[in-house]
Amino acid sequence: MTPRIQPVVLSPQSIANAPAEGFAPGTPAGNVTWKTLLSAPGTPSNTLTSGIAMCAPKGGHLKCHRHTHPEMYYIISGRGIMEIDGEEHRVEKSAVVFIPGGAEHGIRNEDEEEELRWLYVFAAGGFEEIVYRFSDNGSKPRAKL
Repeated sequence: MTPRIQPVVLSPQSIANAPAEGFAPGTPAGNVTWKTLLSAPGTPSNTLTSGIAMCAPKGGHLKCHRHTHPEMYYIISGRGIMEIDGEEHRVEKSAVVFIPGGAEHGIRNEDEEEELRWLYVFAAGGFEEIVYRFSDNGSKPRAKL
């Protein structure tokens, strides 16, 4: 018998206290940071990986990249430009974006004052399954900040 996966409930305080992560210096990734919320082995989840990503005002961005897993964004705050396979889309609070697996995509903050924040979700058991391939090179190093 397969063990039952347990529910996970994260309080606002536990999310606020989660460590910020980012790509290693020298990675052509932009200046995005994120907090991982659900990801094996850190949480008892095995089918979804999610977190909250943040881009600072005045130039925060995640450079164009690909990965094999499809992804979903839900814009929590701010406004920006989402590029998917060379086509630009304006996004703002409450927008939802579906990114097919393998599609090249990136996002940039267009706001002068407000941080751009979004919830991202992958159909993957853990964040380590996601291999980022940036247009500039094939690396995906990440680091705790």
